[in-house]
Amino acid sequence: MAGISGYGVYIPRYRIEQKETQIPWSNWAGGEKAVCGADEDVVTMAVEATENAIKHAGIDPAQIDAIYLGTASSPYIEGHLLSPIFAEIWALPPEVRVQDYSGSLNALATALLGCLDAIEAKSIKCGLVIGTENRLTAPGTESDASLGAGAVTMVIGTEDTIADFEAVHTYSTLFIDRWEAAQDGWVSNYFDYRFDREYGYKKHITEASKGLIQKVGNKGQDFTHVVFQQPDDRSPNLATKELGIQAEQLAPSIASTLGDLGSCSAFVSLAGVLDKAKPGEKILLTTYGSGGSNAMSITVNKAIDKKRKRIVPLEKYAAKKEYITYVTYLKLREMIKRAPY
Repeated sequence: MAGISGYGVYIPRYRIEQKETQIPWSNWAGGEKAVCGADEDVVTMAVEATENAIKHAGIDPAQIDAIYLGTASSPYIEGHLLSPIFAEIWALPPEVRVQDYSGSLNALATALLGCLDAIEAKSIKCGLVIGTENRLTAPGTESDASLGAGAVTMVIGTEDTIADFEAVHTYSTLFIDRWEAAQDGWVSNYFDYRFDREYGYKKHITEASKGLIQKVGNKGQDFTHVVFQQPDDRSPNLATKELGIQAEQLAPSIASTLGDLGSCSAFVSLAGVLDKAKPGEKILLTTYGSGGSNAMSITVNKAIDKKRKRIVPLEKYAAKKEYITYVTYLKLREMIKRAPY
């Protein structure tokens, strides 16, 4: 199976404390989240993440055979109109395969599986897998306090890889938690969050991870690092006991500092792990969204040390921040506008 030849992330510098978004509504929340600036959106964030990934991989963009993009934040209801933008930016020919995956917090994981399948089928040799999120929220909601912005890109291939995908296991059911209706323009939630965590997140993360662990013949404790979807700081701990995973195996939390990054969440967290990972270490990565979960076993290769100096680490973006007020946040999100003269 193919592996990661290079990766890159991008996190906006603006931050808003979650309590700042909740105080006007007589609520309270801890932590903070990343917010797009006035000149940033899902495309600009993904461009910088992709530049970092191509530089880290050390490839010529002409080697890219396909672009797979996953997001729950596409501004388009019809048409895969984001991935062709990146083909144009890197002057790729019209024959390059382009595909958008959207409508799910599992979109980026699904995009990655599409790329891996194409490489295994030998229809492409090298693909870009891009994730970018900046989901819309309604003022005063839980999502208003928690949904962050960011992007991540992986160069996927079979040559000079820093980490290889050993196996993949998928677990999906008809479970509805969050969604965004076309007429609403923001994220909604049908059930109580506790119900979502127990029967959505926990069940799917656990079952997908169990299936993968059985498939590769390992145990939970055999993985050096465990990366689960991070809608918040607490959720990743829900599945550890049943899987025999210790707290110290879990990837450091990013939800309380960057927010819930949607389909990018687990992969931005994976980038943080790979920034410091050592050859031979094994990683369990499990995503979740919209009733679907994908678990992946990843082995770190020696090439990671050779390419280490070309990484733009997640820590750099996490540390570079500027706090804004709730009013500024509402202006940036165009939730409030100056009246016309």
